[in-house]
Amino acid sequence: MISIIIPAEKNENYIDRALESVMEQTYADFEALILHSDTDALKRAVGQKFIEDARFRFIETPKDITAGAARNIGLEAVAGEYVYFLDSDDYISSDALQMLIENMNGHPVVRGRMRRTELDSSEIESAAEQRRTTIFHRNRYNLVRNHSALHFLIKKDLIDRLDLEFAEAEQTYSDLMFVIPMLEAVEVVPFVYEALYFRRRRNDPITHPSLRQMPIEQRMHDMFAIYNRLKQSRLSFEAETLLDTLLLNFYREHLIVKFKNKDEIDVHFEGLQETIRKVNPSVLKTKDKVLQLDVRTIQSRSRRTFKRLSRVRDVIRDAKRGFTTRNGRKEFIYKYSYMKKPLMDDLVIFESFQGKSYSDSPKYIYQHMLKSRSGYNHVWVLNKKQKLPGDPVTVKRFSLKYYYYIARAKYIVSNVRMPNSYIKREGQKYLQTWHGTPLKRLAGDMDDVHMPGTNAAKYKKNFSKETDKWDYLIAPNAYSSAIFKRAFWFTNTMLETGYPRNDILMTDDNPVIIQDIKEKIGIPLDKKVILYAPTWRDDEYYKVGKYKFSMQLDLERLKEKFGDEYIILLRMHYVVASKMDLTGLEGFAYDVSKYDDVSELYLASDMLITDYSSVFFDYANLRRPVLFFTYDIEKYREQLRGFYIDMETELPGPLLMTNDAVVDAIENIGEIEEKYRERYDAFYDRFCSWDDGRASEKVVEAVFEE
Repeated sequence: MISIIIPAEKNENYIDRALESVMEQTYADFEALILHSDTDALKRAVGQKFIEDARFRFIETPKDITAGAARNIGLEAVAGEYVYFLDSDDYISSDALQMLIENMNGHPVVRGRMRRTELDSSEIESAAEQRRTTIFHRNRYNLVRNHSALHFLIKKDLIDRLDLEFAEAEQTYSDLMFVIPMLEAVEVVPFVYEALYFRRRRNDPITHPSLRQMPIEQRMHDMFAIYNRLKQSRLSFEAETLLDTLLLNFYREHLIVKFKNKDEIDVHFEGLQETIRKVNPSVLKTKDKVLQLDVRTIQSRSRRTFKRLSRVRDVIRDAKRGFTTRNGRKEFIYKYSYMKKPLMDDLVIFESFQGKSYSDSPKYIYQHMLKSRSGYNHVWVLNKKQKLPGDPVTVKRFSLKYYYYIARAKYIVSNVRMPNSYIKREGQKYLQTWHGTPLKRLAGDMDDVHMPGTNAAKYKKNFSKETDKWDYLIAPNAYSSAIFKRAFWFTNTMLETGYPRNDILMTDDNPVIIQDIKEKIGIPLDKKVILYAPTWRDDEYYKVGKYKFSMQLDLERLKEKFGDEYIILLRMHYVVASKMDLTGLEGFAYDVSKYDDVSELYLASDMLITDYSSVFFDYANLRRPVLFFTYDIEKYREQLRGFYIDMETELPGPLLMTNDAVVDAIENIGEIEEKYRERYDAFYDRFCSWDDGRASEKVVEAVFEE
């Protein structure tokens, strides 16, 4: 019998898939030991079939113990002749155990192939053209380059004879205390290509990190502890090579970055020096000259000498990058020149939608400052130069002047994320206005990320680094405030004021101003206006930052049906790079995607058509009809983002899946308004009650000194 040990703490969302894969095994002679601190709660979370199957044993463990400690408890309880370890957020192919046990061939240990995945199920690729097994002899340590005991099938008597156990005090690298003594005791390990283990990539390194995503401080502590303990034993050269390479790679990949902050060297140097002195000189000789110099300096020199060397290394690395790319040269000057200059206490830099427009809440905060705060100098980030009220300095994003001002301005005001290259200085104040009430899940609340050039873990890690820099964040309503705090991991000052960009919806909703806006846009004054403002789709793109939009709204049909009474304004999301062909639609359809101020478009329109864009939350301030053209709602809800509210029951207008439905709704817009009046009122009370026309004033008073 095979005893499968499955620590399950904090993996309740995924364990069903792991247990399903165990139940589906073609080799049925197993017991599954599921370890958790609250087995009653865990049983309620998993399917009844696992509780009723006697092969699945739920074992209660102390709370807050490490995975290694849980596995040791499992080892004490096993009844099988063989032991196998499975993480509760992973799963295995249906014949994994069968393939492993059939290919042991008298050996005490066998290992199968591992694959990374982000999915709940993976197509099993054919291994028919591959050898079924390979024998690992001197290279058997290649099987634990992921530091893991997972997917080894091990005879229990070998574990007992060697008294193998996992490190219990350390959260990471604890498996090495088990697998290295095991591999030292065996000569060969069969490797089975057809036995597949799917190791799930963890999507949330901030809130629910995997062991590899734990903070560097934790991993460094555990690395040094495990390494030093194992180095006390007499090890083979192969085992020493594995350990030394693991330590040196950790230094190069993580500690060099951490030591850019020279204070961190003071904190960790003694522990690093004690540990790295144990590196086998023969292993060090195989590494590059730069790493050799670093290690020998740490081994034999003072902390002060290493700090000087580290500074030189940082400059050389940054200079090397700087002189190979144009942006790199600017970032080098920014970091080593502009960042050395003092902050300018009277300087404010404004940026809206990555410099694409003079718009949104930064615009209205700026305009209020012109009236109420005379002692400040202003810089606007604008990729296309234009004349602005107050005659501020304008700079192009990523220009050398841009880097100069973000280094020296005491105040940063933006409605989207700053570049990754932005370094927030001590004394700088960063006001993040954000740009919408969230319907779609944000950052830490997203399960998966389908944007180009990233994945969920990388996206969330970068987002968290950004939100750590925010001193102030504006919330438009209580609903958003709660979500922002959680999804952005935000713990600084939340300004619960409503959005400054919505002030004009309160103050400028009158016929004279609306006529002026229509004249500025250049649209007829004698027709009603439909505003179509859809959002973007994460999985439809040309490249990073450039998204497609496939127009599903039948504009030709709308013109034929309503062209005498209406015109339509088309407002794409700012990240959409698609250009619309409006040939044949002249005089009816107008592309206003580049019109700076969407709030003015709200005022100019009589009706809004949208989908999953947050525009309808702001538009509801006007109490005008809203239609939702949600032709791909199932895909968007289930695969791409997911929603915070129930669109079917909470939105202030109907969900329309077809162009027929859109036409019918416009034709009967009076009936739609009457039907949704009660729901619209509840929606308004929940999401618009903070917008009183004074948000800009409140924000300026909270952030900027008189």
